[in-house]
Amino acid sequence: MLRKIVYTAALAASVFVSKGQDFKQVNPAEFQQLIKKPGGVLLDVRTQNEFKNGHIANSGQLNYYALDFKKRLLLLPKNEPVYLYCNTGWRSEKAAQILVENGYKNVYNLEHGIMDWELQNLLVAVDPDAEPDKNNKMEYEELTRYIESGKPVFVDFYAPWCGPCRTMMPMIDELKSKYYGKINVLKVNADASKKLVKEMKIQSVPYLVLYNDGEAVYTQKGLTSPSEIEKAFNKIL
Repeated sequence: MLRKIVYTAALAASVFVSKGQDFKQVNPAEFQQLIKKPGGVLLDVRTQNEFKNGHIANSGQLNYYALDFKKRLLLLPKNEPVYLYCNTGWRSEKAAQILVENGYKNVYNLEHGIMDWELQNLLVAVDPDAEPDKNNKMEYEELTRYIESGKPVFVDFYAPWCGPCRTMMPMIDELKSKYYGKINVLKVNADASKKLVKEMKIQSVPYLVLYNDGEAVYTQKGLTSPSEIEKAFNKIL
């Protein structure tokens, strides 16, 4: 039985990138086998609301964006394996870097996060008092109607906790206004649209897609510039 060590907290530890990598990136199948072993700490580094809406059973929870995140993270025992995950693997990778730079030897990160875990049809636990995020929720059938409408459609898959997503929001709003009547610009909240995200096999956000005549003609993962998107827009107009 996995020992459960629960940490709760509620902005951010310093974000930095380690040149070396002494933790292990693992896929969902490997992660599942690892956490079945006796001992160890299984830790979800998302927000409490994200955690409540779907987490791996027996996980502890510590918010990566909490001011005291690093301090609390380093309370974990050094003599046991640490298994980390978040939504896409980004926050948990940063947490893994903090641990290895402070002498932790057996650190494992679920590489593409719980989004990939769910894509593989592995189970998650949902708390009874969870309050699902409904903002900019979209179902697969609804998106299909937009794509097949005959008008070009640009979709921004984002998440409220995602820094790059928040950075690009003003740009997305500006594009929506500038291309009004020519291209449908949609925002889709990946947290609120889990069924759609799973059906489209989306592993990370931000994820941008431009559809024309029912086909994806441009895709982009991560940050990009307005000029790059407008170049794709103008190609089809």
